[in-house]
Amino acid sequence: MPDDRPATAAPGGEYPLRSPREILARHGYIPLAPGELDARQLPGRLWELLYAAAAQRFFFWGTDHLDDRSLYAVLWEKWLDQPTADFPPEAEINTHTMVAEYDACGMTSEEIWLRYYAGQSDQELWRSTQPGFVFPLHEDPPFNRDRFLPMPPIPLDAQAGWLPGDDAPPETPDPDHDPLGLNAVDREIAAAKNEFRPEANPPFDPPNPGIETRQLALEPEMWTPPAQQLVEQNIPLLPPPEITDEALAPILWELLHNLALRGFYVLHTDHLGDRELYAGLWERGLRDPAFLPGRNPRAGWFHDLLGSGGEPEVQLWLRYYASDAERARHLQDWPQDPLPPREKPAGNRDWRVPKGPF
Repeated sequence: MPDDRPATAAPGGEYPLRSPREILARHGYIPLAPGELDARQLPGRLWELLYAAAAQRFFFWGTDHLDDRSLYAVLWEKWLDQPTADFPPEAEINTHTMVAEYDACGMTSEEIWLRYYAGQSDQELWRSTQPGFVFPLHEDPPFNRDRFLPMPPIPLDAQAGWLPGDDAPPETPDPDHDPLGLNAVDREIAAAKNEFRPEANPPFDPPNPGIETRQLALEPEMWTPPAQQLVEQNIPLLPPPEITDEALAPILWELLHNLALRGFYVLHTDHLGDRELYAGLWERGLRDPAFLPGRNPRAGWFHDLLGSGGEPEVQLWLRYYASDAERARHLQDWPQDPLPPREKPAGNRDWRVPKGPF
C-alpha cells in the first residue's frame, strides 16, 4: 500500500541527487509551462515530456484518473523538481513513479489508489492488517492512458524467453501420468508395426500455426501503409501546409506516439527540422507499405530518415551522426571520398523519440 511520500528513485546513495528538470535540461530539453499550452498543443507536448522522461529511464503509472492537462501540470509543477538519483545510462536503472502520490484531486494519494487502482488482492491484503477499514467505492478511471505509456526496454537476454503479452506457454504433459495403463499397450503396438517397417521415417511434427501466421504476416502483400491504418482508426492526419508553426511540434509528437503504438519507429531525424520531419513522414513514411506488428516486445518497423544508404545519405551520416572514430575510419577506407565538415543537427530529438523494444 502506498504512503504519502513519493518514491522516485531506486537505491543509489553513491549517485548525486538532481531534479528531473535538471537532468532533462542537460540534454537540451526544457518542457513548456502548462499555461503556455492551448488545448490543441497539450496532448502532443504531454507525450513529448513522457518520452523525454523515458529516455532517461523515468517511467510512470497510475495516471488514468487525470486528464491530459492535470497530468502535465502535476509533472511540471511537482515531479520535475523532485530530487532523484542521477543514474548514469550504463547503470541501466529504471525509476518508476505512481503519479497519484503527487496528486491531490481533493483526496489523499491513498484514497486515489484505493478508489481507482487497487484490485481484489490489494483489498484483501489491506484487510489483513486493518480489518475494520472502510474502502471507498471503486470507480473505473475516467481515462485510458496507462497502457499506452512508454515502457522500460527489455533486456536482450530476455528476448528468447516468454514475455508479457505472449500467448501462455503450452503445458507439457506428464509422461508418467497413465491412469489407465495404456502407455505399455501403445509401446507394444508401435513395436509390432516397426517390425514390418525397418526403415520407418522419423515422426513428423506439424508446423506451429502461430509461426505460420507470423510468416504470412511478413509477406509484402500483407503490408499496409501506416496512414491507412491511422485513418481507419479515426486518427486525424493533417497535411503539412494546414499546420501552424505553433501546433507543428505537438502534432508531430502525437504522430510519433501513435506510430509507436503500432510498432513504427523513426531513426536519424536530427538533421531535419520539425516541419521537414513531418513532411517526410507525410510524403513517404506514412504512404509506403509496412508491416506494423503493434506494441510487440520482439518486433518493430524502423523507418530511417537517412534513406537507403547511397552516397548522399552517407554524406549526411558523416556530417551529422558519425563519431570522430567513425569519420576517421571512413576516411581511411575511402580516401578518395570528400569528408564533409561536422555540423550541429537542426533537431535534438533522436535521444527521446519513441524507441523499439530492443
